[in-house]
Amino acid sequence: MTSLRRFSLRGALLAAILSLAPGCLVLSVNPVYDDQSMASEPGLVGTWQDEDDKATLQIDRGEWKSYKIHYVYTIETGDVTGYLTTIGDERFLDVTTARGEDRGSFLIPVHAILRVRLDGDTLTLTPFGYDWFYDRISRQKPVPGLASVLDQKQNALIVSPTPALRAWIRAQPPDGPMFGAAATFVRKGS
Repeated sequence: MTSLRRFSLRGALLAAILSLAPGCLVLSVNPVYDDQSMASEPGLVGTWQDEDDKATLQIDRGEWKSYKIHYVYTIETGDVTGYLTTIGDERFLDVTTARGEDRGSFLIPVHAILRVRLDGDTLTLTPFGYDWFYDRISRQKPVPGLASVLDQKQNALIVSPTPALRAWIRAQPPDGPMFGAAATFVRKGS
């Protein structure tokens, strides 16, 4: 795919912004976090700027172990909710629709999953790689341990339950080809 497709859920749009990829999205029907793995990182709170892509994130603490994320990008501004989780030695941010929003019966909240690396005033977010997923799904070559399909808009949609998704992520090499391009943000005002 050569153009960014607009998806009705802002969480999905944030994933596209952060992935910096011109293609479609990798989304999950189920969250990547569970009650036992939820994490907190005070260092995430603040304003973050990606100068290369003119993107800004304002991350604040939210309700029930969540983060309120306000994003500004050249094509859209919006709000989403993030949940930090630990899988093995890595941390991931599960980004979904803003907590408390009801968008109607026919919209299903999806989850964009971003690997989080925080080093002082540098925040690196890495989504799953669309091309890697698309290649396997379109060739009907299953991703071992993970159920995934292409939706009507050619987004890669992970349909595995949370425990299977977490087990699959844990088994992946930290910088394997299933991860896409990272977006690097620097804390504003530092």
